[in-house]
Amino acid sequence: MKRGLGAPFSRIVSMGLLDDITLGRYEPRESILHRLDPRLKLCGLPLLVIAVFAGHNPLRLGVLALLAIVLILLSGIGWRTWWRGLWMLRWLFLFTLLLHLFLSPGRTMLGVAWLSYDGLLRGTLVCSQLAIAVLFSSLLTLTTSPREVAGACASLLSPLERFGFSVRDTAMLLLLVLHFVPILREETIDLFERSRENGIDPSQGPLIARGLAVGRMTAPLLLRLVDRADALAESVAAGEDVIDGGIELKPFWPLRPIDLTFFFTGILFFTALYGMPR
Repeated sequence: MKRGLGAPFSRIVSMGLLDDITLGRYEPRESILHRLDPRLKLCGLPLLVIAVFAGHNPLRLGVLALLAIVLILLSGIGWRTWWRGLWMLRWLFLFTLLLHLFLSPGRTMLGVAWLSYDGLLRGTLVCSQLAIAVLFSSLLTLTTSPREVAGACASLLSPLERFGFSVRDTAMLLLLVLHFVPILREETIDLFERSRENGIDPSQGPLIARGLAVGRMTAPLLLRLVDRADALAESVAAGEDVIDGGIELKPFWPLRPIDLTFFFTGILFFTALYGMPR
């Protein structure tokens, strides 16, 4: 049974905890990227993530960062969403930078033997790679609904049906997994709100106290998720349509003009990108 979010959700959002997570969340819009064929996004954006980590050329990384900005503008999603998604990972960025700064061999800085100038440069590069990769990954989920992702996977895997592979069943399983992500979010929000009603606010107080408060919520959250998963499995076993609609298996061709434009532009971009000096 679905639970309304209403006011509790708005209060949780104001805390800036769960609303900052962009990975795995879909933001419906009427943008070019939202209308783009999901198969192109499913193939192209992971390739861009690979390209981010494959090269260490600052010029190549700068081109990829510029492309990420252009795609973000085309997505029609406000910049605050992207900034909050990166801000959630600030401690990871800081830890990565300090790790390289203190432990990387090479030239020192400020006359201090344990401060590595080469480590600072390397850490900055790695943090930039992580940030750009997060943006590309978020682009896929924010502009593509779970049904479109599952349908794209099914279409790309459809040639395997000739070998007896059940593509539609696999895609439905993926869709159920993606369908469970909002359930996780919903249950977490409800637990946060109940905790606040009991006088324990996981978003306030010292860091250790907040960590303990979140830790105490882990067991109840897991039990709730198990119950929801059981209910979902029983519905599927009973033949109920727990997810309205279905999965559309699109033919590979023909693509729309806008899809073809992005397809050939992507080929030219990757050709130019890997034609750059290392």
